[in-house]
Amino acid sequence: MRRVQFPLIVAAILCLVATALAKDSWNNPPKRADRSIQHGTFRSGAIKTDVGYNICLPPQYDAKNQQRFPVIYYLHGYEGNESSYLEYAKYWRDAASRFGPAILVFVNGGETSFFCDSPNGAVPAETLLVKELIPHIDQTFRTVTNSAGRSLHGYSMGGFGALKLAFKYPETFGSVVAYGATLSDAAEFKKHLGKVFAQMFGTDPKRFADNDPFALVERNAEKIHNRVAVSMVVGTKDDFLARNRALHEKLQQLKIQHSYEEVRGAGHKKDDLYEPAALRGFEFSAKHFEKSDRNR
Repeated sequence: MRRVQFPLIVAAILCLVATALAKDSWNNPPKRADRSIQHGTFRSGAIKTDVGYNICLPPQYDAKNQQRFPVIYYLHGYEGNESSYLEYAKYWRDAASRFGPAILVFVNGGETSFFCDSPNGAVPAETLLVKELIPHIDQTFRTVTNSAGRSLHGYSMGGFGALKLAFKYPETFGSVVAYGATLSDAAEFKKHLGKVFAQMFGTDPKRFADNDPFALVERNAEKIHNRVAVSMVVGTKDDFLARNRALHEKLQQLKIQHSYEEVRGAGHKKDDLYEPAALRGFEFSAKHFEKSDRNR
């Protein structure tokens, strides 16, 4: 019998382990059961594996009728996944009776992707959401399929991603609510998150600019006008306050109507922002949903 070299066996085992870990990171069912939250997966053509999401269907979602519902896509923070920020569903439940029913989807964008596509294709977070998850949700559930019926909510890294995707795809999303968005320029990003800068942007400032909400809103300002409703919430003690203020000023300069709120005394902590502002975030999206055709 031919002998296989030991290093080759070790390499093969490590490869299998790495593959398993990569798959696990894309599919993370909740550790605690919640009847209002269902975990699902879709098969990604981009990374050839199952990717998880959590979905909350309103009580009005009944098989006996054909009512369609607008959808809020929630984008998680740094080092999170689809099951990391499920407490946001509490505000969704409270909001439903006040502002009308909507579907809430918790997205898995990869732990440190900033909801962008990496140059090597290994972490295609933008593609997973825009080109794969949204079509899957629209095909699987009774959703409103026009842009006015879709909203992006996100915290921290997810706030960056929500603004970036809303500004890049104004034909896909009708509103966006960003809490404590992690906004910075390329130099600051590289200084504080060098490994992520290399992985997601290939250390290329131009590639970063192509995903920067500041550049995107200026590039697509005409398309965003009167089409995408924008809401930003940030704490007065948040390290990213200055850049959030700068984006607020940029929106004013471009004459893009938006809501901007600074929560006094709040730092870069989601609960400090959710408690005073999350219900208003759902109300903000609901007002824009009123423009959608719920039969589509």
